[in-house]
Amino acid sequence: MTSSRTLIIFPILLICYGFLFVSQDKHANTVSGNISPSLPTGVLNVLGHSYMNQLIAESLFIKTAVYYGGLNKPMDETNLDIMAQHFLTISQLHPKFLDAYYRSESVLAHRGDRFARTANKILERGREALPNEVALPFFEGFNYFHYLNEPVKAGKILRIASNIPDAPQWIGHLASMLMASGGNIRTGLAWLNGMLAASHDDEEKKRYKKDIVAFKKALRVQDALDRYARKHGAYPKKLSALLANDLSALPTWKGNYMLEYQPPTLYLRHLPHTQHAHD
Repeated sequence: MTSSRTLIIFPILLICYGFLFVSQDKHANTVSGNISPSLPTGVLNVLGHSYMNQLIAESLFIKTAVYYGGLNKPMDETNLDIMAQHFLTISQLHPKFLDAYYRSESVLAHRGDRFARTANKILERGREALPNEVALPFFEGFNYFHYLNEPVKAGKILRIASNIPDAPQWIGHLASMLMASGGNIRTGLAWLNGMLAASHDDEEKKRYKKDIVAFKKALRVQDALDRYARKHGAYPKKLSALLANDLSALPTWKGNYMLEYQPPTLYLRHLPHTQHAHD
């Protein structure tokens, strides 16, 4: 029965696919109004499997892409919600459809926190289906850092990207810096040490060693903070409180790092042309 149903539906969907492609392409520059929602994913799944799901997903993608490209007025939130639903449906029906992830990232991620999180949910599906695509975890990590201000999550995702075969080395380096920038200096240092041990490039090793020195200095302050908290039952309000009991001086660098302390968290920020340690 499934086979006969597929044979009946496939020609119909193929005709709809062709009609949609031709008509939407023809009117791409004059589209206005609202985009219509897709059927629920569960309903679409009933219509067919494998190549049928792929066909439906690609039809939705064309509809969404052409609508976005042809709209000549600001997009309201209702239409953004529908577009987000389309991309979620596409990623479920056809999870290896790479173009959909690039498109959803460009359309949704910059539209505010809610849509950045939706974009990341879509990208998570892409990472599962296409584990060797470096761009997908990179997009997700970028969204966490740039749009959602969650550098530790960004660092963890970029760490995943850095472990993909042939991924650029700078992604792992960036992951370490984001961890420290988010208050997880110890993990960032561990990653840097691992990258140093695995590197065979002298220039890379030189950069890693320079950063490791900065991370170790910051970690000494973190260790002093932890000892203070164990002794006094709370972290100090200022780093200067450590000088009386634990540290002889706070570290400084001639480089691109600075300490920032927001009790109880110590951050190691990477900032260009900065040579200051902040209390």
